[in-house]
Amino acid sequence: MYTPQQPGQSPLPRTLEPEPMDDESEVQEYQQMDHDGVNGAFVDDLIAGGSVGPKVVDLGCGTAAIPVLLCQRLGEIEVLGVDCSVEMLEAARIEIELGSVTGRVFLEHADCKLLDGFQDAAADTVISNTMLHHVAEPERVMAQAIRILTPGGRLFLRDLARPASEADVEGLVDRHAAGESDYGRQLLRQSLHAALTVDEVVDILAALSVPPEAIRMTSDRHWTLDWIKPN
Repeated sequence: MYTPQQPGQSPLPRTLEPEPMDDESEVQEYQQMDHDGVNGAFVDDLIAGGSVGPKVVDLGCGTAAIPVLLCQRLGEIEVLGVDCSVEMLEAARIEIELGSVTGRVFLEHADCKLLDGFQDAAADTVISNTMLHHVAEPERVMAQAIRILTPGGRLFLRDLARPASEADVEGLVDRHAAGESDYGRQLLRQSLHAALTVDEVVDILAALSVPPEAIRMTSDRHWTLDWIKPN
């Protein structure tokens, strides 16, 4: 369960960053960063928290690291990874082949705020990992995620939480990106500035009839939504 912001606290203003990472050199830099721990924790928590699939949609799949891990862990699922970056999807095709999950992980180039080609109730599970902070209007992504989720299906979203101060941002960068390149450290710094606060997430989801009890902080820098869509 989340803890509401205390009276008198004033978080940093949200500073947006460009939505698609569609430059080949940027994607290569991104791939050189160490995402194994975060991706592994996401998959572990998803599996531990309830049923998954069989039809899974990953919004903002990037290089498909999580769909690959998920299919390696669970034998009876298929994952459709959606991303608006062509370069990310090109890298994902290689990762799918290397991960020996060809024929179980599929890719779709689409804007997660629209998903025009997706029918209502198309997925049993909808997931997304640290994508929402890239989006200027994350409420549109959340609304689409709920729309394509079947009644009784599971929505599992995780993203960064915007800290209250510059000092908190730098503390998290030092703690979690100490071994990264200058690019990697700056990427985390920008992402923390672009992230939502938990209170902002709660307000967005309240308008979509998702209760605040479904949202909680799950690390020193991540919030997680784990929710079953009512039948």
